[in-house]
Amino acid sequence: MQESFSMSAGRHLHDAQILLTEHRWDNAVYLSGYVVECSFKVLIEQYFNQLNGATSAAKKFGHDLTKLEDKAMERLRTIYPILDKQLPSSRIDDTVLANDHPVRRYASSNLWTKDQATISVIRASEIYMSIIPKLVLDGLILSQDI
Repeated sequence: MQESFSMSAGRHLHDAQILLTEHRWDNAVYLSGYVVECSFKVLIEQYFNQLNGATSAAKKFGHDLTKLEDKAMERLRTIYPILDKQLPSSRIDDTVLANDHPVRRYASSNLWTKDQATISVIRASEIYMSIIPKLVLDGLILSQDI
C-alpha cells in the first residue's frame, strides 16, 4: 500500500470538519490530530528526505504530536532557517491536540466539548493550510497528491 501523508491530511481535515458539523466532538478532535500529524510528516518527508535521501524519516517520529512539533520541527528550523518563519512553534500547545494522540481513539465518549473540538478543527485547518499549499506551490508535492 502506497502512503500519502498529504492526501491523508486533506482527507482527515475534510472528515473532521464534517464530524464537527454533526456534533461528533470526539472523532472531530481525533481526526484533527491526524491532520496535524500528517501535515508535519509531509514536511519531514520532503525536507529530511531531500537532505539525506532517506524514505522513512517521517515514520521515525511515530504518532507523537508533541515530539513531531517539538523535536522534528526544531530540526527542520535548524537545517532550513527559512522554515523558521513558516513554522511557528507551539501551534498545538493551547489545544487538546497536544493530549493523548492517538490513544484518544479508545477513550470513552463525550471526552471533548464542542469548544475544544471547534478549536482543534480550526487549528488543524490552519496548520494544514500553512504547510500543504506552500509545498504544492514550491513544487515539492503535486496538486493531485492533496
